[in-house]
Amino acid sequence: MRRKFIIAVLALLVLLFVIFPDIASNGAENGLMLWFNVIIPSLCPFMIISSMLIKLNVTSFISNMFYPVFHKVFKLSKDGCYPAVIGMLSGYPLGAKTVSDLYKMDLLSRKEAQYLIGFCNNASPMFMLEYIGVKCMGLKQPVFMLIVLYLSAFINAFLEFYIPGHEFPDKGNTSIKSKNYPIMEALDESIVGSALTLVKVGGYIILFSIFTELLQSMVTVSDILKIAGAGVLEITTAGEILADADISLYIKCILTSAFCAFGGMSSVAQTSSVLIGTDLSSKRYLFVKVRQAAIAAVLAAVIFYFTGR
Repeated sequence: MRRKFIIAVLALLVLLFVIFPDIASNGAENGLMLWFNVIIPSLCPFMIISSMLIKLNVTSFISNMFYPVFHKVFKLSKDGCYPAVIGMLSGYPLGAKTVSDLYKMDLLSRKEAQYLIGFCNNASPMFMLEYIGVKCMGLKQPVFMLIVLYLSAFINAFLEFYIPGHEFPDKGNTSIKSKNYPIMEALDESIVGSALTLVKVGGYIILFSIFTELLQSMVTVSDILKIAGAGVLEITTAGEILADADISLYIKCILTSAFCAFGGMSSVAQTSSVLIGTDLSSKRYLFVKVRQAAIAAVLAAVIFYFTGR
């Protein structure tokens, strides 16, 4: 039944592409330029360096720095601290990609890995500050957008898994940790792996940009539906639409915070792609991100009310 439904949806999409070739082409072009101009420059260096650090076993230095705080607050193991830091500094889907890599190396338990992908996989700080906060919202203090995102992620983490007295133990898999990678081999594998991930991410961005473009062209009766649809599909386009929407800045900030915390179905698809080869649940991840979106909306309503935007 599910397979037939997916085939029917794909057939409908092909039909829409044939009927509206200009719209599909414009959406694909927008997605391609977004991927080329924004995603590759911001994610590629992080992906290569992060992968090399994992292969060369340098992650322990970063993990040890943040372990006292992250272990006490979030109950993370030492190896779990690294993807938490990387996820907060980079953006979708690098946090989940790092978790997936460590989980495949048996450095994280399944429960901790599942917990981490919902916690550390968020929009990047530069995206939230420059693109969303300044370009789209025109905020004088865009840092509050980032504060809402991080606070919603932290609160969501407590709701997802917090049992008094419980903590995630270190796996202690020294046989894997001690593998001696030559530097050039680590660099070569990191570049190839990062390129493959970026191609996947680009494909999803282009595809969902087409969906968003079709939605904007076909839905003409309600601006609310356009905004909601764009926010659910792809947050970059949603930011542009909200910037031009005829609603108050206060409401814009609340909606944008919720959309960015969720990440859009495009980021959900990207995250699912980097989890291939593991038994981590994409459905659970989707539920966690929906809950984070609700938390972010409430936080934004309170914070932007008192800060005066």
